[in-house]
Amino acid sequence: MKRAHSTLTLASLLVFAWLASGCAGSRGSSAASAPPPGAASATEARTAEAGSPRKPTRARRDAAAPAAPATVQPAAGDAGDAGEAAWREALVREPADAVTLTRLSRLLYEQGRHAEAVELLAPVREGRVKLSNADRAAALAGLAMHEAALGRESEALALVSTLPGNAAPGVVAFLAVRGADADSALTATERALRSGPESAALRNNRGIALLRAGDAEAARAEFARAIALDPARPGPYYNLAILERFYRMDTDAAKRWFQEAWSRSHADPDSLRPELGGKRPTNVAEGSGER
Repeated sequence: MKRAHSTLTLASLLVFAWLASGCAGSRGSSAASAPPPGAASATEARTAEAGSPRKPTRARRDAAAPAAPATVQPAAGDAGDAGEAAWREALVREPADAVTLTRLSRLLYEQGRHAEAVELLAPVREGRVKLSNADRAAALAGLAMHEAALGRESEALALVSTLPGNAAPGVVAFLAVRGADADSALTATERALRSGPESAALRNNRGIALLRAGDAEAARAEFARAIALDPARPGPYYNLAILERFYRMDTDAAKRWFQEAWSRSHADPDSLRPELGGKRPTNVAEGSGER
């Protein structure tokens, strides 16, 4: 029973990663929607140089609570005020209920309530709530995602540095892709894929790392794999639009991919729509993100 409990917690956590969606900034700072135990989208502006100034510094991101990130959906009745109230009551009775902690953390991520989640998980960080090693690692990985969503990158990195080597490879990869070290992003995303080769979020993040490293063809293949695994995810389409426009210089192909992304989400952190959307938008702010 305990084994199943830990597995559910870790699987739920990995859902964060896909929640994070950021983009390569071709004209300025890029926005990344971030995730931990379930984030639908949070925004954070951050610039990273990669290639020429006209090339995006980062592609749209889906990293999130890593492994199961993109495909896990809350069960009926798991979300909303009633679900949150029930989970909080459960935690009053049993503060060490790791599954409930993870579910509530994910809900708070989805709602952009990251500061509340940091407070919720503080007892875990401080050791005041005793969890199994696996559950503690999962909770801290989710906490790292919340810290990242709040723009506290150093705190997020410090948290993941305390985790066992293979505890949360998807979260580690997500944070690496957000950073400025292209080599670290390549290493982290490759390691994450070993733990979840069928994860669209991890494939997307691997594509971002490859694109930043200048390997457009390998990046294209990873984005295509992400789409095959989860056609509803907008990030890979958006990243392909970036790839075609700024790396392959094929505006027509970029427009087609952008339309695919736009039909799934109106998030446009790199403000591609003025050029690729076919319409003249008004005041599209750079660094904006989907929430």
